[in-house]
Amino acid sequence: MMKKIFYKQRADFERSTAARDKELTFPEDVCETKDIRYSEDACDAHRMDIFRPKGREQEILPVIVNIHGGGLVLGSKEFNRFYCAKLSEQGFLVYSLEYRLVPDCTIFDQISDLSLAMEAIRERLSRDQGDAEHVYAVADSGGACLLTYFAAMQNNRELADAAQITPSQLPLRALGLISGMFYTTGFDQIGLFLPKYLYGRNYKKGAFAPYVNPEHPAVVGSLPPCYLVTSKKDHLQRYTLRFKQALADNQVPYRLQNFCKNPQLTHAFSVFFPFLKESDESIQCMVDFLRKY
Repeated sequence: MMKKIFYKQRADFERSTAARDKELTFPEDVCETKDIRYSEDACDAHRMDIFRPKGREQEILPVIVNIHGGGLVLGSKEFNRFYCAKLSEQGFLVYSLEYRLVPDCTIFDQISDLSLAMEAIRERLSRDQGDAEHVYAVADSGGACLLTYFAAMQNNRELADAAQITPSQLPLRALGLISGMFYTTGFDQIGLFLPKYLYGRNYKKGAFAPYVNPEHPAVVGSLPPCYLVTSKKDHLQRYTLRFKQALADNQVPYRLQNFCKNPQLTHAFSVFFPFLKESDESIQCMVDFLRKY
């Protein structure tokens, strides 16, 4: 029954995406290259898109890798294409990643997908005119959960071994985490239903069990600088505020952008509604933070 619910949510989301996209216009000053495979296997999810500001084809640009949200069970790189275009307009070469979705896989498979994609990016960066010394990653909602663990595994072998992940060697200098779904095992709607699909039915007895809490020092303490975004109308605001404190407790450099109560500024609003004035503000502030590192 839960799998049927996941698939129905996915189908409903895809329909709502099509309706939303009819109201948006893709920027004319950004070039988009779609559906580049990042693996030689036959998995349809192993694709990425690339965004580059027009007129800057010969310049070496800093890089942002974007990981879409959707609670790890839905979403797509296509949904984030307008947001990625806005990032690219700030002077970045942007890679937007697709990955497999729960319940067709586990969170470990999803992190493995990110590693595959990051290695493919590392191998092609020079010919794409990307600056390998300035690579950042930005993600929203469930994608922010994936990115948090992926980035921590790059810097903590113990954590990567527990997940049986071989991390990519593409270094990430800083992260942007938007309305992050950081906590997956709490006593709430997410924690009551999702963990066995993410980690496996017997995950509490497995090697990764200590790390399902992202406040574990091996996770949060292994992160690069983080830019956090939330809002009063974000239904996961409490996750971001709690995770902010964990970053502070572990001396990880961070900045929090917490927008006031506004009916338009809902969960991951800068991704859902990238042409709002507040979305522009959020993107600009995040980019300014990333460029410091």
